[in-house]
Formats: sequence, C-alpha cells, structure tokens
Amino acid sequence: MKQSPMKQSSMKGRVLAAALLVLAPAAAALAAQPAEGGRAHRGMHGGIERFDTDNDGRISRAEFDKARAERDARMAQHPEHAERAGKKQHAPLDFDALDANRDGYIVRSEVTAYHERMRPQREAERKARFDERFTAADINKDGKLSRVEVDEKMGRMSDRFAWIDENRDGFLSRAELAAGRDRR
Repeated sequence: MKQSPMKQSSMKGRVLAAALLVLAPAAAALAAQPAEGGRAHRGMHGGIERFDTDNDGRISRAEFDKARAERDARMAQHPEHAERAGKKQHAPLDFDALDANRDGYIVRSEVTAYHERMRPQREAERKARFDERFTAADINKDGKLSRVEVDEKMGRMSDRFAWIDENRDGFLSRAELAAGRDRR
C-alpha cells in the first residue's frame, strides 16, 4: 500500500527529529572535549601560558607571585573555598620547588618534572583521604557502605550507587569505590 506524499514527508520529519535528539548530545559532548589528547589541564601545569604574561615561554618569580595572589583573591571571594586560599592544592605555591635549575624561571619541563616527583605523595594523600571518607561514611563499621550510608554521608555519590555496585549486593566495598573512581 502506497503512502501519500504528506504521510511520507511527516514520517521523514519524525525520523529526522528522532535522529537529531539522539545525535545532538553526542555531538555536544564531542565538541566539549578538551584539546591536546583529550586531557583537561588543571592548575599551574596546564595554565603555564596564562601565567607567562610577557609570553617569553617561561614564568618569572614576579609572574608566579602575581598569579598566586590573583588565585588567592579569587578563592577568598568564595567562602566555601576560602580555607584553601594560600594552601597547596592544585598548583604548588613554592616557586623554588618548581625552579629545579635555579635560574629564576619556571618552564614547562620543570613543572612536568615536579608533578612526576610529587606523584607518589599525591597518591598517598589521595588514598588517605579515601580511607578517611570511607571510614566516616561506614556508620555501622561493617567495612562496606549501604545505600543509606551513602545517601547520608556521600550524597553526591547517591545517584551513581547502582553503577558502582558492580556485584549488585546492595553495598559498596572499598574495591568497588576505587574502581568506580577510576571509571570516571
């Protein structure tokens, strides 16, 4: 049975609309991906160009101090982040720790080397924070987190509970949480 041209046009319009609904979010996500291998740069390492105000390919102590002061001022404007202002967080605040060759300038290779040197310490700190948060959330101290414990103590994770609960036992183990963190 042959359809009328009007019905065919209407059907094509619906198919096109459905395709756009499916493809638009994927296209937006693809367009939003960061450049340079898909890794978003954070802190000083990725923003080295931003701190290099005279565009000479290196950061002087004056440029470093100015960037640090601006960061601290921004942090102080947001009370929820004020306690972090002036502390070592994403970017090291010690110029001398970055300036490995002591020439008075920081270049990209020195920042990369610093981050590599600090990796074991950061991983140990991350593990300690994880253990501390897990222990605090484990209200009944049974070594695993129930849905209630996650809802109460780790609210931001609540919507991902089922995704992280790999064995579907209704609890999150340390291993499941670590694996879930790695999947993000």
